Amino acid sequence: MRYTCPMHPEVVADKPGLCPKCGMGLVPIEHKEHPVNPPAGGHGASMQMMGAAEDFLRRFWGVTILLLPLAIFSEPGMKWVGYADFELRRWLELGLATAVFYMALVFFEHARHEIKARQYGMMTLVSLAVGSGYVFSAVATFLPQLKSEFYLEISTLIWVLLFGHYLEARSSSAAGDALQEVVKLLPQTAHLIIRGEIKNVAVAELEEKDLVLVKPGEKVPADGVIQKGEANFNEAHITGESKPAKRVVGDRVVAGAICADGSVQVRLDRVGENSTVGQIKKLIEMAAQTKPNAQRLADRASRWLTLIALGVALLAFSIWSLIVGQTLVFSVTLAITVLVIACPHALGLAIPTVSTIATQLAVKHGLFIKDLSKLEQVKEATYVIFDKTGTL
Repeated sequence: MRYTCPMHPEVVADKPGLCPKCGMGLVPIEHKEHPVNPPAGGHGASMQMMGAAEDFLRRFWGVTILLLPLAIFSEPGMKWVGYADFELRRWLELGLATAVFYMALVFFEHARHEIKARQYGMMTLVSLAVGSGYVFSAVATFLPQLKSEFYLEISTLIWVLLFGHYLEARSSSAAGDALQEVVKLLPQTAHLIIRGEIKNVAVAELEEKDLVLVKPGEKVPADGVIQKGEANFNEAHITGESKPAKRVVGDRVVAGAICADGSVQVRLDRVGENSTVGQIKKLIEMAAQTKPNAQRLADRASRWLTLIALGVALLAFSIWSLIVGQTLVFSVTLAITVLVIACPHALGLAIPTVSTIATQLAVKHGLFIKDLSKLEQVKEATYVIFDKTGTL
């Protein structure tokens, strides 16, 4: 058994653990011999991504609730509402910002794995900006003479990035939703014929060369050839045709086809991952492992941006403290400002937003995209070609 990351499928490990790129838990890679029907509870990757999305969403709403009073109790907020400053305000800011900082600890966990794998990315930069900004602001709360706090700026950054990561995780789980729709095409049980006797078994237990009975109104459990009987089958999930097609002895029927009338005995020759529905499932899984070219570019850019931002922050600190002769507090403030400004808000929000909307709309309308990078090329298409079974 091997394991992979739902968000970074190129990461493969021989044992369970956490992804070195994002810190997310690794999930088992399904092998071809595994059945199409997943165990109760859904696919591991899909459930993992859905759990991650829900976690980011809970943190986002928590920060949203804390952000409003934090904005009011900030120095600009107090001036805006027309209230005079008071001593307790700084400590209220510290308390609210600490709660927000707690919500951002997930970024530090991801950054730890980036650093451990020496694959510095957006989480490393975010953690440096958030951590240094919070620590410096907390020190300034105890030492008012420093007169420099980043509570509101840091909290806003956390708020934006949490929402961006929620969208990214939700986008990845959309493929899992599509897989669940594919699984619904198959029945849960089948009527297996053994030496003339009928035995009800789980579809996952079927093997090639098994003989099964399909009754009126039931779905074909796997691909095969009719050995006895004839019936009309609704194959709209494959052909798009709503009118049932008549199948007789010697004709092939595909998994998921609905027997409209009559009973037939089918000799199975392609089951599980090898069936037509299994191949559709495989295509969706392959699509889940793809990324738009823009997102690949953003991943590479975030790694370079992290190193450049660190270099510029150190350079700013060195110039202002050693050459210009400014105070340590002033120089540290500039360095932290560089880190906060350099955090890639757009990289963490814009691309996942577009991917989420595009993927979910496609799944909703029955369109399965094999490669998200090809979706970007649709705008350049001048003709769309359909074959004889294509449905407009």
